[in-house]
Amino acid sequence: MDFFTAPPPRVQEQEKERENPPWTGPPNDILGGIVPIERMLFRSETLAIVLANAVAFPAGVTIRLQMAARRVEGVNEDTWWDRHDLMFGHHRHRFRAEDSLPDEVVRFGVRFPDGSKATTVDGRTDSGEWPPPCPEGPILKRSRGGSASGDDRSVSSSWSLWLWPLPPPEPFEFAVEWPLYDVPLTFTELDGAAITAAAERAQPYWP
Repeated sequence: MDFFTAPPPRVQEQEKERENPPWTGPPNDILGGIVPIERMLFRSETLAIVLANAVAFPAGVTIRLQMAARRVEGVNEDTWWDRHDLMFGHHRHRFRAEDSLPDEVVRFGVRFPDGSKATTVDGRTDSGEWPPPCPEGPILKRSRGGSASGDDRSVSSSWSLWLWPLPPPEPFEFAVEWPLYDVPLTFTELDGAAITAAAERAQPYWP
């Protein structure tokens, strides 16, 4: 007779599927409509920032960015690896209302024709409540995921930003600024009509 025996299987109640509110990020059960953009937002000797495309859903849109940096003569090891990590998005910052933004923080934002705007440095945080209370829009936040690779000479990364709600079907502005890399506040016009049309093409994976 065995002394040690396996316990009987645990019977667990099936948990109800928790649906994330649309302002928290893109849905995971819908095929979004793709809008190719392929716009160079900024380029210098050391950095390139490209707005690659947008993936539109009924409630919002994912904006996909590509960034690449290279090490040039005169940049020492410590400086390079600090900048390398920033491309991965490894540095987290906490801001107070009276603080100025550190130069190493990359800033993205949108501005609509009515003057409303949203940025990735608004400082909005999750409340911890569930379901979370609906915030006042618009919201622009970095989505989880993305990818990056690099070495001691160059680094590239892909970032995704979630914009909620869906922008109006008219031109609006996308903004970028990154003082550490000498990126001035730069606005690029995007076609809101193309994004809303793409959202109409979105389709659920299952009926």
